[in-house]
Amino acid sequence: MDGGTNEIAVTGALAHRGGVDHTISADTARRIAAAIPANTARAYTTDRAAFRRWCATTGRTPLPATAETAAEYATFLASGGALRENGERQGPAAPRTIERALSAIRTEHRENGYLNQPDLTGARRVVNGHRKNRAQTGVRDRQAAPLSVEDLRAMVATCVPATLAGARDRALIVLGFSMMIRRSELVALNTVGDVRDAPGGAEVLIRWSKTDQEAVGELVAVHYGANPLTCPVRLLRAWRERLAVARPGDGPLWMPIDKHDRLPHHPDFSGKRGTGRLSGKAVGLILRDAARRAQVPTTALSAHSLRVGGATAAYEAGSDLLAISRRGRWKDGSPVLLRYIRDVDKWKNDPMAGVL
Repeated sequence: MDGGTNEIAVTGALAHRGGVDHTISADTARRIAAAIPANTARAYTTDRAAFRRWCATTGRTPLPATAETAAEYATFLASGGALRENGERQGPAAPRTIERALSAIRTEHRENGYLNQPDLTGARRVVNGHRKNRAQTGVRDRQAAPLSVEDLRAMVATCVPATLAGARDRALIVLGFSMMIRRSELVALNTVGDVRDAPGGAEVLIRWSKTDQEAVGELVAVHYGANPLTCPVRLLRAWRERLAVARPGDGPLWMPIDKHDRLPHHPDFSGKRGTGRLSGKAVGLILRDAARRAQVPTTALSAHSLRVGGATAAYEAGSDLLAISRRGRWKDGSPVLLRYIRDVDKWKNDPMAGVL
């Protein structure tokens, strides 16, 4: 707190002085900050910093920003004006990237008490025009490639179960596919309380998700698979047993493992210890490493491929769309899920099949 100012910075918000009614404690500030998903918070921090740098070079005010400033910034991103950390131009940003940047700017205004600023009408029209221009020139937003069951089995077969890393990777890949899980949900799992054996297989507790902002939680039933190589229950159980020996007690279900097959609590661990929990980014790296070993194309492969692949494989197998939606914790009628299904239906249900 600076005695020469009239405001107190509180984790992205300002508590104005004017009596106890306008102050919050450090504990409350931490709780407010913790309510924002870590990945979102990191992205917003990066987007806000980039916006402030642009404002500094153009002589504009970042907070509160005007509708004209927001629209100009959207044009700047769409035209490829943004720079990477090494000074190179990034090229035209994808519409979704610009929308995220605008969301970061808008939420920062709300956090600071500017509830209706800035007006993003003009900025969003810029984004819509940018999207149409990209479509006309044949540019499409990059989407995660769905992982097929055949490729999944090939990738799992390259993991060496005798090693900690191999046992972990087999279970992580297959469970992620089976649950159609978001990577943030996957890496948030703990060994005690989140996973338990059940008569029909296993039950996994998703304590919080993108579509469960109130953290009601959801217990997902994971059934045995017909093929032992890709049975999520058996592979998960094998990993939990190995982990219980290597690291007794509670903790993250998925942990970093160094090249010598050691966990972070080992005194000779050579990786980054951090929180001792596997990161969402690491899930994508594990997936791509397994794909390279199995000679599976990795161009559009990411952690999200597990979620997309699980949904499309279930639909191809005849599962009901509503059941898939509930399994993957999509909102009913989610346009994202419907897009995945349309990609299957364009070959499965062709109205012109046999006509010509």
